[in-house]
Formats: sequence, structure tokens, C-alpha cells
Amino acid sequence: MSDEKNKSDTLQPSWAAHELFALGLTVVLALWVVVKYGSQTQPADQGSARAEERAAKLAELKTADAEALGSYGVVDADLKRYRLPIADAISLVVKAGIADSSNISKDVVARMEPELELELVKFPKPDFVQDESELDDLELIKKGEALFKDPVKQCANCHLADPSNPASAVGIALKAPQFKGEFWGKERIAYDGFNAETGEKGPLVKVVMDPGYFWDSVNNPLGKVVRSATAPMTVQVMDKNEAKALMAYVRSLSKKE
Repeated sequence: MSDEKNKSDTLQPSWAAHELFALGLTVVLALWVVVKYGSQTQPADQGSARAEERAAKLAELKTADAEALGSYGVVDADLKRYRLPIADAISLVVKAGIADSSNISKDVVARMEPELELELVKFPKPDFVQDESELDDLELIKKGEALFKDPVKQCANCHLADPSNPASAVGIALKAPQFKGEFWGKERIAYDGFNAETGEKGPLVKVVMDPGYFWDSVNNPLGKVVRSATAPMTVQVMDKNEAKALMAYVRSLSKKE
């Protein structure tokens, strides 16, 4: 009887065997979870997320461009300029060219006439600038650059001067004039008066980007607001020395002929 009992006990699995089995099962389950769901538990790749965001934005812009090229719209209500689908525009140009090629040039001139006929408003040269050659002084330009980038003046927040350092979202939203390319001494179209409270704009006039216009814009931001801007510049408090330095820096950014 005793031998049979001992024999039956040797056939029963020990507690150690149970623990080994449980451990092995746990390891197998853990490996299965890692293999099946491991990639889903990894943190998102921030670089990929940004790339996808940029791609989505680019696709959105391309869609908007495609819609603009294929739809009617208003380009400039003040000058009564309107957009039509590119296919219609090409057809009209081809028809006009077949009928009389001179019609095309006449039409181009006719479209420009409203701007050509705008009044040119001239501003007196400020008394602290006797000759524009004074603005070529390198020390003055350097001082102006520091003022332009001064966080208190906030010029660089709205006006793009360095393509590698784009303006802020505020500047982009306001469509503030950009200081790049060839702009100094060139004509631009502006509203003659701007009501900041109602948004009402005065008639369109032409101005020239020169010392007089620059100084007037600093002193009277609501006087002549560039047509492309959605809002006027904020009032800038500065003395004549600061204004001259800023003027020299902005002028230096203009591409020379």
C-alpha cells in the first residue's frame, strides 16, 4: 500500500513545474503581444507628423489654386477686375488674336489705364535728410537694422526683410509690405485715408517709396495705406535720428538697378 501511494505521488506534477509552466506561458503571451501590437504602441514620429501636415497643407493650396484657375471671382473690386476660368481666358485671347492681334495689346493698355490715371501724391523731403546719399552710411544702416529688429519697435514682426527669417503670422495676415526686391524709389498704389474703426478706405492714389513717404508713414500710418495691406501700420514713436537710421536700413534692402 505504501509503495503504491509513493508511486502515485511521483506521478503528480510538483509546484515548481507549475511555476515553470506559468512563466513559460507568460513569456509566450508577452512575445505574442509585442509581435502583434508592438508597432501600434510606439510613440508617433514627430518628423513624419510634420511632414504629413506640410503635405496636407500643400495639397490644400494646390486644390485652392486649381479652384481659382477654374472659377470666376473678384480680383480687385475697386479697379473692377475679375477672374475667369483659365480655359475661358485662353479661348478669349485666341479669338481676339485671330480677329485682330492688336486688340490684345489694346486690352492690356486699357486694363492698366485706371492705375496710370491715378493721382500721384508727393511728399516733401524730411528736414533731416538733405540728400539721399546720406542714407548710404554703413553705421547708420547698422543702427537702423538694430532698430528694425528691436522687439519694442516690432518692425520685423510684420515686414519681411530677410527671406531666411520670415515675418510672423501677424505680418502675413496683415499682408504688410515686404522690403525685398526693387522697391525704393518705385511707385505703389495706396488708399488715401483709412478708417481703422470702420475699415472704410479712401480713394486709390499713387505714392513713391522715398524719404518723404517713409517719414509720412511713420508719423501718419492711416494717411496712405498700401492697397495690398489688410490693415494700417500701428503708430510708431521715434525721433528723427531713429527714423533716419530705419530709413537707411530699409533703403539698403532694395535691390539696386
